[in-house]
Amino acid sequence: MKRDFRIVLILLLQICYHGSSCPSRCQCFTPKKVFCSEELLTSIPKNLSKEVKELVIMTTGLMSIGREAFQPNSGLTKLVLLNNFLRTISQEAFDHLKQLEELEISGNHRLEALHPYTFRGLGNLTKLALNYNRFYTLNIGVLDPLQKLNTLQLKGNGLIELSGRIFDHLHHLRVLDLSINMIHTVEKDLFSNLTNLETLKMSFNQIGYLHPDTFASTPYLRELVLQGNKITTLQQDFLSKLENLKKLNLRGNIITKIAPRSFPAGLKELNLEDNQLERLSADTFQLLPELTHLLLAKNQLSTLPEDLFRNLTSLQVLSLSENRLTFLPQELFSGLIHLKVVHLKKNNLSSLPSELFKDQAAMEQLYLSDNALTSIPDRFFAPLHLLRTVRLLGNPWRCDCQTTYLYDWLTESGPVVTDRVQIYCEDPVPLRGYSLVSLNREQLVCADNFSASLEPADFSTFRSGENEKLQEKSCAVQEANGKVSVRCTALMCPGIKVEVLYFDSDSSQMEYVVERIWSDSATCANATITLTF
Repeated sequence: MKRDFRIVLILLLQICYHGSSCPSRCQCFTPKKVFCSEELLTSIPKNLSKEVKELVIMTTGLMSIGREAFQPNSGLTKLVLLNNFLRTISQEAFDHLKQLEELEISGNHRLEALHPYTFRGLGNLTKLALNYNRFYTLNIGVLDPLQKLNTLQLKGNGLIELSGRIFDHLHHLRVLDLSINMIHTVEKDLFSNLTNLETLKMSFNQIGYLHPDTFASTPYLRELVLQGNKITTLQQDFLSKLENLKKLNLRGNIITKIAPRSFPAGLKELNLEDNQLERLSADTFQLLPELTHLLLAKNQLSTLPEDLFRNLTSLQVLSLSENRLTFLPQELFSGLIHLKVVHLKKNNLSSLPSELFKDQAAMEQLYLSDNALTSIPDRFFAPLHLLRTVRLLGNPWRCDCQTTYLYDWLTESGPVVTDRVQIYCEDPVPLRGYSLVSLNREQLVCADNFSASLEPADFSTFRSGENEKLQEKSCAVQEANGKVSVRCTALMCPGIKVEVLYFDSDSSQMEYVVERIWSDSATCANATITLTF
């Protein structure tokens, strides 16, 4: 207890020590960091110690920043102005922040413009975030003084257009984020001087067309994000010159056509989800030997060329979910020995080739939910020794002799199939709605036709058994020589009652009850009963 008291006392003394020089309505937990977050604060705190390196002003009543907001010889290296009510910033506001390296002015929904000279004293700035304000455009020259800038964020401003010369002096820029704006057109020279750019994000704009030379001057670009635009076509050699491009995100456009050689050979991750692709040619992905992730979900693909993925020898993750696929060629995944994850859910697959995954010994995850599968071919899972996740629910499984392989595999696979109890029978009608793994294997029998007429016959075999209600899962149905047999395994005692509910092909039903009592037996034993109708 004594030790705890000393710790609390030391902390209190430390807070009090800093509190003596901490600005009003702010908190200072170290001599170098000041945090201000109070609605009543309406101006930049005065008399900041020169020791302060970081100042964060968040969710306050701050509406403007004047020319004398910061003292001469300020030691600030980081300034964050987040979610305030800023309307105006003096062009001289930051003149004294010569050592500033990081500046964020974000979440000020009333801030519509910046004076061309706003950043003239910030020659050492390396990171600038201007997110979620109301900048519909940027004045020419406003970014020119920031020649050491490494990262520029302009997300969520409603930008409609950008001058072709706006980034001309940002020779050291590596990361540029223009996401969530209203940009329709990108001038072909917009990025011409960004020769060191590595990451470019332009997601969720209104871009419908990009000039073939748009990225001609960005040879070091490694990540390009164009998600959520209105691009319809990828032209031949559109990005082929970007030899260092590793990640390309084109999700959520309206792409209907991809020309051959649209992608650079060094690409590792390609996202084409949620477009309008109806078909792909065999050479679409011909020259992508380093590709590891290919996402094609939420398109309109109904067929795939057998050799579509033939040259994707490094592929590890493939998503084809939510398309219109009805059939997969047996050699579709041939040679893809590194494939680990395959998504095929929500298609119209009614069957699978028996050797579809013969080369996928490294497969770990397979998703086949919500298709039209009625059975799985024998030995289908045999090559997949490393499987740890399989999804099969939402298919109309036919629980008969064609499903015995799947039944055996499910009962032996353990936790690999986490939805195993949700794999329900669709046919035959008497088993509809039952979980496949809840049945006995003997119930998985084939019957081509059932007769609607029922005639009782004697039990073929019986022995007395311990009194127990006969469960439906212990019975199997078979047809032979025009007659239907119900074969049940049960514990029988001196009395037993068997109820058979029969559904015809026209969905009509008949109920038949057999009850027998053996007064000369008082013991119970296992028995197999066969009822023939």
